[in-house]
Amino acid sequence: MKCSSCSGGGRDRAGESLTPVALSRTLCRRGVAAAAKRTCTLLTLVCFTFLSAPAQPLPQEAYGAEELANQARLALSQNLADYLFLGTLNADLQYSVHRAWTLQAGAKYNNWTWRHRMDDQFESRQKCFYVGARWWPWYTYSGWWLGGRLQYREYNRGGLFSQETEEGDAFGLGLSGGYSVHVNRWLNVDFGMGIWGGMTKYVTYACPYCGKRLDEGTKAFFLPDEARIALEFIF
Repeated sequence: MKCSSCSGGGRDRAGESLTPVALSRTLCRRGVAAAAKRTCTLLTLVCFTFLSAPAQPLPQEAYGAEELANQARLALSQNLADYLFLGTLNADLQYSVHRAWTLQAGAKYNNWTWRHRMDDQFESRQKCFYVGARWWPWYTYSGWWLGGRLQYREYNRGGLFSQETEEGDAFGLGLSGGYSVHVNRWLNVDFGMGIWGGMTKYVTYACPYCGKRLDEGTKAFFLPDEARIALEFIF
């Protein structure tokens, strides 16, 4: 059966008569135009709905270093290298005061004497306290860092490399640097090395277990301070 639109003539909008073929073409063009108009309207509605939808917050794991630096304020760390060196207890506390700066305070304690027998004794006893600051070129608790601190140490060490033993009270300035590896939102692994120098009031003995004095006085010093492989917990 033929379509009625194609079986006879017709007239266009100007009133001119149309042949069956011309009429069919006109109707097809109008159908295509209507379909295109409906498609554009639908796409417009979809785009409007998508753009007007409220933004969903990112999960915690998706936050970058800048967001973490803005939120993280406090960090508590434990240096595993100090524990491995004759069981030195330690704690380090940092507080973020700026995107690139943290204030730092910490302490170390070792009161252990190690011996296999009386003439084979060694020790590195200490009570150490320090305050300082760290500068982070990128963001706090992320990447490279440089630090400086004011430090006091009461110490007694001997029998490690020689029998000569020294005890005293040292006061000075320390410099350190390192890199902090981000594990997750709450944990970093902190690597670093430090040196320090200042003045010490000291007494030296012939061996760790005897009281024979060799020397005493006040002197300047410049020494390695610490190797740092620390777990850093961020709050």
